[in-house]
Amino acid sequence: MSGWFDSSVFSQPAPFTFGNTGRTLPDVRGHGINNLDFGLAKNNRFGPEGRFNLQFRSEFFNVLNRVRFGDPGLSFGTPQFDIVSRQANSPRLIQFALKLLF
Repeated sequence: MSGWFDSSVFSQPAPFTFGNTGRTLPDVRGHGINNLDFGLAKNNRFGPEGRFNLQFRSEFFNVLNRVRFGDPGLSFGTPQFDIVSRQANSPRLIQFALKLLF
């Protein structure tokens, strides 16, 4: 994904001088984190006097399956400048588990 920010406003400063940009640039920052995880557990007691417990667990990571892009390339003069080339989070992940407790 190219064009994350307007790269035409950047230029190389003269040798042995500092540039004129601020220390922080709000338009050059990456995405924030917008992630929702969810877990569910069910205990099932059985046996004499409820001595045994079978626990069923399910965990859902990134439930809404929202993509979070990696940071754009910030090295001026390189081909990767202003290009987002990776995803920073994983797609939706679901896992199930059974646990037997005595």
